[in-house]
Amino acid sequence: MADVVEDIKGRLGIYDVVSKYVQLKKAGQNYKGLCPFHGEKSPSFVVSPEKQICHCFGCGKGGDIFTFVQEVEGVSFSEALRILADSCGIKVEESVGKGFASKDVKDEYFKAHDLAAEYFKEQLFKTNDGKKVLEYLYKRGVNDATIDEFKIGFAPDVYDGLYPLLLKKGISKEVIIKSGLASAKNLASDDIYDKYRMRLIFPIFNYFGQICGFGGRALKQDQMPKYLNSPENLVYNKSKVLYGLSHAKSTIKDDGRVLLVEGYFDVILPYQNGVKNVVATSGTALTADHVRLLSRLTTRAVTCFDMDNAGFEATVRAYSLMSEKDISVKSMVLSDGKDPADFFKEHGKEDFLKIMNGAENFLSFYMTKLIEKNDISDVAGRRLVLSELMPLLKPLSAADKDYYLGELAVKVGVNKDYLYDELSNFKLPENHPARSSGSQVSEVGFKMTPRELLIAVCLYNFSVFGTVSKRLNEDYFSDDLKSIYKALEGQYNSSRSLEKWDFDSMFSEDLKKRVNVLYLYAEDSYGGFNSVTLETEVIQLIALIDRESKESRISDLRRQIQVAENNKDTEKLQGLLLQLIEMTSKK
Repeated sequence: MADVVEDIKGRLGIYDVVSKYVQLKKAGQNYKGLCPFHGEKSPSFVVSPEKQICHCFGCGKGGDIFTFVQEVEGVSFSEALRILADSCGIKVEESVGKGFASKDVKDEYFKAHDLAAEYFKEQLFKTNDGKKVLEYLYKRGVNDATIDEFKIGFAPDVYDGLYPLLLKKGISKEVIIKSGLASAKNLASDDIYDKYRMRLIFPIFNYFGQICGFGGRALKQDQMPKYLNSPENLVYNKSKVLYGLSHAKSTIKDDGRVLLVEGYFDVILPYQNGVKNVVATSGTALTADHVRLLSRLTTRAVTCFDMDNAGFEATVRAYSLMSEKDISVKSMVLSDGKDPADFFKEHGKEDFLKIMNGAENFLSFYMTKLIEKNDISDVAGRRLVLSELMPLLKPLSAADKDYYLGELAVKVGVNKDYLYDELSNFKLPENHPARSSGSQVSEVGFKMTPRELLIAVCLYNFSVFGTVSKRLNEDYFSDDLKSIYKALEGQYNSSRSLEKWDFDSMFSEDLKKRVNVLYLYAEDSYGGFNSVTLETEVIQLIALIDRESKESRISDLRRQIQVAENNKDTEKLQGLLLQLIEMTSKK
């Protein structure tokens, strides 16, 4: 296990990992960016390639590459390990990392889903109704190898086929119901029945290839809903799962782009025919979490959605979300309005790739579609086109704005200068992502105590410790800070010829985490200080700590005096009063 962790650390640096989620800018020896864990206007998130850590001095979150991925993805250590291993091409056995994850009910959900998938597959191949469904799949162009790879199955029209089997295999009724495999009025009810009946079953796989849910397509003409999907539960969140991604991720990385489609068959048929870098949202609109998954793998996407109103809106949404993650988007439309599954059956891979490779940049595609939908010979029509495009053009770089405004000027027959005027006067709507993200910012205050600051400066600059040790000792500090001070004092006294601290020999692994954060703060805050300015800062901090210490001691004496007065302890009271007079005379 330790070998895998070290191998990953050897291949992936903290900058490599964090920069996929945060736009970082060089700041001295480090990098800074807006924190991914809380909203902020001023960057307080620091990444240190030297220390191989990151830390937000606004909310306090951070750590090494594993901790960062755990936090940003909301996953366990073992899942973070597998995400990182996958991103750098290291193969990790299923069992690796399980000792780091709590053994909880998640395992029972996955076991239930695996058993259900086996049951649905058996029903597809071994029952009369299933064989009819199998013929339907063959007619759609799906072959046996693909059925097996995607574990496609069939739920028969019975109420008690699956759930008794799961109960016998040790799956609890609670997991069966919460996973959506069966229904009941409540958990205490004995009136339980299979939820998927007379449906074509598509298992849904998470990023690691585990079955986390199911989609069931209705097979009866009047059956509602047409698609029945698993409810959200402990292992399934539709906003974080893309259908086909576990199958497609290696090809997406190799090809350098992802194809986004709408449905299960739209993934399965292209995949079967060699276009394997394909995923679908299936059952929900594209989300920011979906885009984050894709941003690990690629910076280019091609959308292939239906061109009805819903599909058109989905294409616009995909562009808006992906452009925020610097994923370039192109859009393609298949002939005769066919979806990818039907197109592959009739035309094949070569024709599909020809259209895919010739896909337009989204904004050019969007302009064309808007102009087709609106009469631009009319002022009102032109105004509608501009009002739809301006929110997307406003956030672009100057070069991109100039390119697309030039294209728009030609297409609508107006002067480009007029479009520049329109764009400069345009204000983004209140609900536009570029505005709403700012309105939701909640700055989180962060302030180090004088003692923390002083220790941080000492860690950062070896030479100032001499000044500190002449005025203060370990009694001025407590807990971790006291341990750090004692370690610094020991190394300083034993070897004053050092130019920098030898942290590796000084601190325990647990204390190193605190030391690294303090060092990082000092490096970020005091990196530009010269030796004279830094010495002045240290003297001011020493004076502040000394004053705070005296004020604390005076407050403590006054409390003791009050107790002595209440107890009528004259002798103790006199001694305390003398101490108080001495302390206050020194203030």
